Amino acid sequence: MCAVVLVDTVFFTALTPLLPHYVHGLGLSKAEAGILVAAYPVGTLIGALPGGMVATRLGVRPAVVLGLSAMSVATLVFGFSSSTAVLDGARFVQGVAGASTWAGGLAWLAAAAAPERRGRVLGVAFAAALGGALVGPVVGAVASRVGTGPAFAAAGIAGVLLLLASMTMPKPA
Repeated sequence: MCAVVLVDTVFFTALTPLLPHYVHGLGLSKAEAGILVAAYPVGTLIGALPGGMVATRLGVRPAVVLGLSAMSVATLVFGFSSSTAVLDGARFVQGVAGASTWAGGLAWLAAAAAPERRGRVLGVAFAAALGGALVGPVVGAVASRVGTGPAFAAAGIAGVLLLLASMTMPKPA
């Protein structure tokens, strides 16, 4: 689950060094660039309650799997798109997907950890997320060098690997 929240925050912050690339390449206005930046957190805000409901009603694993699936597809689309509307939509879907992975992942950790270790386990997950926030701009910088398609395709593959790993983890009681 630490890897899941790490990857989510990597995607959130990877846009920072890429923004000049998109502003120049697509001729984005300041407002359009702002929408691109805001699409992810708006998706997270809107997806938070549904993500929690999925984790509660369907279970923590389906919430994580659904979130990672949507995140991987949206990341691939983002990497290869040159349309402002598609980029905005992909970032929005990444935010919604991230809300689902966070809801499912944190609930999974809380359910799996012994009560006396729960705070520590959740703290480690949040530390991993902060690590992802630090790594994200590096991923964006790499993408600006090698191209967004290959960089985000690799990130999408990482998401699929996390999805497969989450399917092999035991469900909490």
